[in-house]
Amino acid sequence: TARPERTRVPQPQENRIRRRPTAFLDAIQPRSVALRRELCGYFYVTEAGEIAATPPRVGDFAGCEMPVPRSGAGVFASYHTHSAFAPGYDNEVPSVRDLLNDVQLGIDGYVSTPGGRVWQVDHGTRSLVQLCGIGCVFIDPGFVPVGESAIRPRYSMSELRHRAATN
Repeated sequence: TARPERTRVPQPQENRIRRRPTAFLDAIQPRSVALRRELCGYFYVTEAGEIAATPPRVGDFAGCEMPVPRSGAGVFASYHTHSAFAPGYDNEVPSVRDLLNDVQLGIDGYVSTPGGRVWQVDHGTRSLVQLCGIGCVFIDPGFVPVGESAIRPRYSMSELRHRAATN
């Protein structure tokens, strides 16, 4: 019997959006690690419907300031890296501040970590979800896995606050 032809199933818009930030963060992660500084910016949709990113701004080791995006600019998410590994510093999970910044702007966010994880901040649910784990993007060569069993795949705001209070 003849096999039916396979038809190409279009990828949902959300999958396209998630792939682009992960690839972009992978591309800028080595620079962030080398500089030992966070890099940050925004993702937006161009007039042609393509996903693009603003050039990365260079922050400091534990933060990166960005201007508030102007209305109508097509911005749908922020991005930032979590710099390089540092013993005793909890930068494998986005902070309460990271979550609150995106909630206040009314946009989602994407965060990469020294261990190569990528997180998505969901401003609507005020939560975080780990899109991919260790090694999903460039890993800091100095990264040492610490407390891995305590890292959850998702966090609500209250769970994130509890994590911050106990670390």
